[in-house]
Amino acid sequence: MSNTAQHRKRDIFVEGAIPVSFIAESIAKHATRTDIGAHEIFLGQVRADAVVGADDRPPVTTVSAIDYTAYRDMANEQMTAIREEAFARWPQMTCLHVHHSQGVIKAGELCFMVFASAAHRQQAREAVAYVTDEVKKRLPIFGKEYPVRHHTRLET
Repeated sequence: MSNTAQHRKRDIFVEGAIPVSFIAESIAKHATRTDIGAHEIFLGQVRADAVVGADDRPPVTTVSAIDYTAYRDMANEQMTAIREEAFARWPQMTCLHVHHSQGVIKAGELCFMVFASAAHRQQAREAVAYVTDEVKKRLPIFGKEYPVRHHTRLET
């Protein structure tokens, strides 16, 4: 892709979890390209993190879901800038796809995807790492954790 090509602003947000079938379809769409030698994918998934109780007691809650919200226009604008930076740094990259969930995503479900293709694996790897880190740093995306209460046996 040319360094001077401008990329149009895209909406990276999807409602709900990112289906595994969507990832497979993304890969399949690039299967006939003969200028691609490597694909790299980062997938973010909601963890059921434990919250430790007072005095190092056993965990009393875990995360059951995260409700993602964003300043959508601002995030998409910033994502356009990140895309431009990535294509300038890795000109042999042929494509870059970023998707982030909005809404309530349950523990174990996918919420974030960065997918890059390039002529060589190093460009794809570096681009995905860069874009993943920049999205986390620069995009106004917020997550509210929903805990699940666990019953703990009280010692007498």
